[in-house]
Amino acid sequence: MEGGYEGEDVMLVVKNADGTTPDLELEAMPLDGSTVGCVKEMVCRGYQSHPHPSQLKLVFSGRLLKDNEQLFEVLGMHDLSHPVIFHVLVRASTDPATPSPSPSPTPSSSGPS
Repeated sequence: MEGGYEGEDVMLVVKNADGTTPDLELEAMPLDGSTVGCVKEMVCRGYQSHPHPSQLKLVFSGRLLKDNEQLFEVLGMHDLSHPVIFHVLVRASTDPATPSPSPSPTPSSSGPS
């Protein structure tokens, strides 16, 4: 296995970009066989609002992560003796019953010549 992580667990700290949601600590996340999608599912269970995994975007080291990426590949040679920090963006749910607001009309700039 790459990085020598076989059988290791990692502690992840997930910080929400909105600043209003407390950090979420995911302890003992197994590196062997875990994907970014698995992390997203754990985050969903940890948040009171229980967003759907498709509403979450995870970022690590400035890079947007894909659901099928293996956790050990994402972390590369990262030092696992400290918690690893991921950032999460939660998109608002798109409810088809709730129409999205239409853009406000802008006044035309045609004035007297």
